[in-house]
Amino acid sequence: MSGVSGELPYWLALRRAGLGSANFALLLARFGSIAGAWQASVEEIAAAGVDRRYAQAVLKARADFDPEREMGIVESSNARVYTWLDSDYPAALREINEAPPVLFVRGSEEPSFEQAVAVVGTRSVTPYGRQATEAFVGMLADAGVAIISGLARGVDSIAHRTALERGAPTVAVLAGGIDKVYPRENAGLAQRIEEQGCLVSEYPPGIPARPDYFPRRNRILSGLARAALVVEAGEGSGALHTANWAFEQGRDVFAVPGSIFSRQSAGTNQLIREHTAKLVARPEQLCEELNLLTATRQFPMPETRQADAPASAAPADGNEAAILERLGGGARHIDEVARDSGLPINLVSSTLQMMELRGLVTQTAPMTFVKAERVP
Repeated sequence: MSGVSGELPYWLALRRAGLGSANFALLLARFGSIAGAWQASVEEIAAAGVDRRYAQAVLKARADFDPEREMGIVESSNARVYTWLDSDYPAALREINEAPPVLFVRGSEEPSFEQAVAVVGTRSVTPYGRQATEAFVGMLADAGVAIISGLARGVDSIAHRTALERGAPTVAVLAGGIDKVYPRENAGLAQRIEEQGCLVSEYPPGIPARPDYFPRRNRILSGLARAALVVEAGEGSGALHTANWAFEQGRDVFAVPGSIFSRQSAGTNQLIREHTAKLVARPEQLCEELNLLTATRQFPMPETRQADAPASAAPADGNEAAILERLGGGARHIDEVARDSGLPINLVSSTLQMMELRGLVTQTAPMTFVKAERVP
């Protein structure tokens, strides 16, 4: 529980009353403690610079909320609570603008966020996005990196599950109370995350997720991590909000390129075009950017990664085999490959992107690929 346990009930009560980081900062600066602010008059609170609407909210909170009852609610939810004044409050998160004044955490393990990477993307993930997420998260997990995501459908869920399967810690940042998992279909996944990592929220227990909470949640998701990776994201995707938060917070931002014919990749390709994110076409590239490949003692690379080298790479299905056959004579444009193979252009494009990730082909010019040379 909090290192300022005598103060904590008042932090909880004012947080449930709707006060955010700006008002908490004003109250601490004026009264020296949240307990002192709890006892102040509306006029005194307003004099601290707090809007009178929120000053009235503090007054109303005294009638509506029993601070000790708030402590009981938190304890019954099995959550740990950290405030700005706690030494265990994540240091990286403390540095961001609008850092949550209260953080609720539930789970068996709180990973070191120094090596954590946020992995986000579309809910409507494509087969390419699924494979890319598994490839990137798999290598990060094998390197000992904690995976942070938002427990949403699609890329988020795949990222969490891949981390769990690799035995790596994973953190889910919720857009509601720590006891309000959304979507409900991920309740089982949330329980697994608690066993191998933790759930995090800025909202008190019992608060359901709301549409306007998700964009706010994303600043915490990126703020906890050292870097953010966007796998697939359409235009207007929430994953783009996370990328923008990360960029503003000074975090490294990376994006996996996608097909120009895929709506799910329009956002990621835009991030790359606007130089908001750095392109990473292979998991090894991301690990190189994060200085993980050379840290073999702390982050040993698994022996199975050798199978990703072109020397042992093999087509995964008939489509890949057909495409490789068309590339046997040298570099060819995807239009030619599609025409000669009889495969749809969007399938050829997405398949080539995945084959490039696995080292089967190399892009020599825009939309032009060649079969990767095999190492003797």
